[in-house]
Formats: sequence, C-alpha cells, structure tokens
Amino acid sequence: MQLLDLDCIVATTGQPRKTFYEDSLKELAQSISERGVLEPIVVRPNNGKYEIVMGERRYRACILAGLKQIPAIVKELSDEDAKTDALLENFQREDLNPIEKAKAIRDLLSFMSWEKCCRTLGVSESTVRRFLELLDLPESIQKELIARDGSGDGSFTEGHARILRGLNGDLGIQIRIVQKIKAEGLSIDETNKLLQAISDVPEKKEAFLRVPLNVTEEILRHTRKQAERKKPFKAKTADLHLNSMERAATMMNDLLDERLVDYLSAVQMNHLLSTLTGLATSLDKYGQMVRIALQKSDHGFKEVYVHCPLCGRIELIGSLKCGVCWSVLRRCLDCGKYDQMYQRCGVTEEYVYLSEAETPKEDSKSYKCADYRPKFEARKVA
Repeated sequence: MQLLDLDCIVATTGQPRKTFYEDSLKELAQSISERGVLEPIVVRPNNGKYEIVMGERRYRACILAGLKQIPAIVKELSDEDAKTDALLENFQREDLNPIEKAKAIRDLLSFMSWEKCCRTLGVSESTVRRFLELLDLPESIQKELIARDGSGDGSFTEGHARILRGLNGDLGIQIRIVQKIKAEGLSIDETNKLLQAISDVPEKKEAFLRVPLNVTEEILRHTRKQAERKKPFKAKTADLHLNSMERAATMMNDLLDERLVDYLSAVQMNHLLSTLTGLATSLDKYGQMVRIALQKSDHGFKEVYVHCPLCGRIELIGSLKCGVCWSVLRRCLDCGKYDQMYQRCGVTEEYVYLSEAETPKEDSKSYKCADYRPKFEARKVA
C-alpha cells in the first residue's frame, strides 16, 4: 500500500460505475475530511500513471474534499483481471444501479464463459439473464432507471422496468407509464395490474393512463360485467343473483341519508345526482322488463302493492310472502271484501275465522285468493 498523489491517478474507461450522484459524493467527501480514507483504493501501473481498478468514487470524493494524496494498493493486473475485480468490488454494492451492473456483466461475457461469469460473481445464470434483459429496454427507459429520484413511493425501480419490457416497440406508452408510476407512486404489483388492464381492454388504454388505478379497476369490472352478460345465463345462479340484488337494494336504501347534501360541495352534489340519475334510469328500464315478463307469464297479473302486516315492507301481492319476514301478504283482514263482524268472505260467502284472517298460513283461503282487494292502496315503489 502506498500514498499516491491524486495527480498521478487516472480513471479507467472500464469502470462499471458510470453514474456518480453528486449528493452522495458530497457526503463521502465530508466523511473523508473528518475521518480520512478508511479503505484504500486499488490501482495498477499504466503508462507512467496509476489506473483505478477499484475505488473511483473514493478518488472523486478526495478531489472534492481538497486532498492531495490517497492511500492505494498497487497491483499488477491484466485487462481482464482488472475488469473482473472492478465488477466484483461494485456488484454487491446497493448504489451501483442495475443498468451499470447489466453492462458490466455484458463486458465480462465478452471474454468469459457464462459458467465462469456466474461462478465469479457468485450468482445463478437466471440472475445474470435478468440483468441482461434490462438492456433490451429503450435507452430513454434505461436512463429513467439510472436517474435517482429517491426510494419507496414515487420511484421507478428495476422491478418496474422488467414489467415494461412487454411493451418494447411502444416507447410512447412506456414513457407515460413511467411518468404515472412516479407521479402516483405505483407499486410493482399495481403497475402489473395497469399493464394487464391495457392488455385486456386495449380500446380503454387512454382512459387507463389518465385515471387513478382504483378507477381503472372499476372500468375493468364494468367491462367484464358487460362481457359476462353476453354469455348464456346459468339458471342455477338465478337465486344467488336475486339475493345479491336484494342485499344491494337494501344497502342502497340505507345509504340514502338526506343529511348528506349538507356536507357536500356543489361539484360533489353534481356527481351524486349524475350517479343517482344513471341508476334510476337503469332501474326503471330493468323494472319495465320485469313487468313485461310478468304480464306475459301470468295473464292475471295486476300491479297491486300492499304493506306487509308484520314488518311494513311494501310488496306486490303476487309475491305471496314478504321478502323480509316471510309473512303471508294476503290477509282477509286487510281485504275490502271481508266481513269482519260475520267473519266471512263477501264473494264466496265462506267463513274465515278472525284468527285465520289475522295470521293466514299457506293453506289459508286468502293465500292465493284471486278476488283479494286491499282496503288501502300502498304507496307504489317503482
């Protein structure tokens, strides 16, 4: 080991590290000013000078710190050995960016077999291939990966870059996705979802690139639902579908709180009204379809709404039982043709005792009575 004048030292063109971040160099220069160079650099004689094999970052920091000399280990190395040592020294360092590692590996493979390269670096062949795959990316995307914008949310990482290889040939889209990753802090998994959405529904690509990921997922859900409706409906799922609709309707009714508008801005209320209007239109259209289907299937269908005597839910009498508490809906007690004093039906003249008129069962005469007419018409819910 020797103390060498900085003027006698030159950088090598074969240095794996091509990018030196100014902020980290300043931090290292400050540390060297206070504590000195803790680890000597490695150099080799070359045309009367000393060429850096390992430690160019320390060399640059010493210049920045105003030093005149630096501790160095002088070795006699061939070009191949110098390149190998330089890469090994940098390969395990986190601050050597993936593109620099990939290019250094490519240089090693120019004079070394795959097997020897993997053994020298102490990594698997798949790891080497993963690094080399990054060099398939367009130059502008590689530069985005080299640029250091911090870590965590908002950064474009090696994992993001690998995903974008699938879009090679469409540089414009790749650049916009990189911008979206950095602007919205998309994780690798979220970026995968975005690319999958673009692949599944290419006609919505522009929308996916403009809206947040949660909106993209909502568009996808709606699109898939429309596609699902084009497939033959499975009869065995009808009951499950109906139950889901019932739960959704109950939940929606619970959410309709008139106090909400007092806390919304004008813009939010405009969005809300648009949503409700769209929903009302869809419900009206769907309700009309069900109405027509009932009229076709049951000649005697009449749209008569009644209150459930137990829970108060409004139902069509054709439902026979309440959808909430399952009480029989057609009670003689509520029928305008029932004579409560004489406990008999005014149409058939048959006796219907008060106990049965108040709490009918499925075998009661009122259960499917075609002559049933409620005394008071319930408020229609259409």
